[in-house]
Amino acid sequence: MNKLTLLLTLTLPVLFSACVTLGKFEEMQAQRDALQVSLDSLKNVVAEMNVRISQLTADTSSLHSQITTKNKKIAELELMSDTLTERTRALQNELDMLKQNYEQSKSKNTAEIKRLLSNLEALQRDVALREQKLRDYEQALAVRDSSLAELQKDLVGREQKVIELQKRLAARDSTLQALKARLNDALLGFTSSGLSINIVNGRVYVSLSNQLLFSTGRTDIDKRGKEALKELAAVLNQQSDISILVEGHTDVQAVKNLGSIKDNWDLSVLRATEVVRYLTNEGKMDPRRIIASGRSEYYPVDPANTPEAMAKNRRTEIILIPKLSELFEILEQ
Repeated sequence: MNKLTLLLTLTLPVLFSACVTLGKFEEMQAQRDALQVSLDSLKNVVAEMNVRISQLTADTSSLHSQITTKNKKIAELELMSDTLTERTRALQNELDMLKQNYEQSKSKNTAEIKRLLSNLEALQRDVALREQKLRDYEQALAVRDSSLAELQKDLVGREQKVIELQKRLAARDSTLQALKARLNDALLGFTSSGLSINIVNGRVYVSLSNQLLFSTGRTDIDKRGKEALKELAAVLNQQSDISILVEGHTDVQAVKNLGSIKDNWDLSVLRATEVVRYLTNEGKMDPRRIIASGRSEYYPVDPANTPEAMAKNRRTEIILIPKLSELFEILEQ
C-alpha cells in the first residue's frame, strides 16, 4: 500500500507537468482525478480488510486460547473426550473456514491491487505517448512558424518592391501627363484639323488625320501637316527618354491607280516612313528613337462603313513610349 502511494505521489506530478494544450491538460486532469478516486476507494477497501484481518486475528487468538483451555479440560476430563473431541473438530472446521475466507479475501485484494497497478502503468504509457505526440506537434509548429516568418519576410520585400514599382509608375504617369500637356500647348492650333492627343495604357498617342497630313492617295506631307510635325519634334527633342513609334493607318477602300503603291499596306507604311523622314530631317530628331510601321486597314478607330468612320480611320498615329527598363528590373527582382 505504501509503495502504491509513493508511486502515485512521484509519478502524477511528472505526468502532468509537461506543456500541453488546455484541452489535453483538462482531459489528463480528469483522468488523474478518476484514478485518485479509484485509489481512495482502494485505500478504503484495504483499510476495511485490515480491520477485518485484525478482527480475524483476534478471533484466532481467542480460538487458540479456547483450544488450549479445552485441551486442558480434555486432559483433566478424559471421560468427556468424545464430546469435547466433536466440539474441537467443529471449532477446528470453523477455524479452517475462517482462515480460508481470510486467504481468499487477501488473494482477491492482491489481484485487485495488481489490476489497478497494471491500469496505472497503461495510463502512464498513454500519457507518455501523448506527450511525445505533443512534442512532435510542437516541433512541426516551430518549423511552420519558421517557414511563416520567411514568407512574411519575403512578403515584406515584395511589398516594398510593389511600392517602388507604384512610385515609378506614378512618376511615369506624371511624366506622360506633363508631356501630354506640353503637346497640347504646342499643337493646340491643329486640333481643329484632326489632331488629338490621348494617353492609353501608359503611352501617349498623337493621332493626325489624313486631312492634316496627306491628300487623297498621296504620301507627301501637306504644308499644314509639316507645321504640326515641326512643333511636335520641338517638344519631343526635349524628351530624350521617350521612344517613338509612327504607325500609318488606312480605311478599307482598296488602292487604285497609285503607280508602285500596290495596296493599303504599302500606303500605310510609306506614309509612316514619310513622317519619320520629316521628323528626323526637318525636325532634327534622333533616328534611333523612331520606328516606322504600317497597320493598313486592320486597326480602325471606327469599324462602321460610313464616310465619317473611314475619315477617322485614315490617320497617322505617333505613339510615344516611355522607357520601362527600370520597371522591368523591379519586376524581374
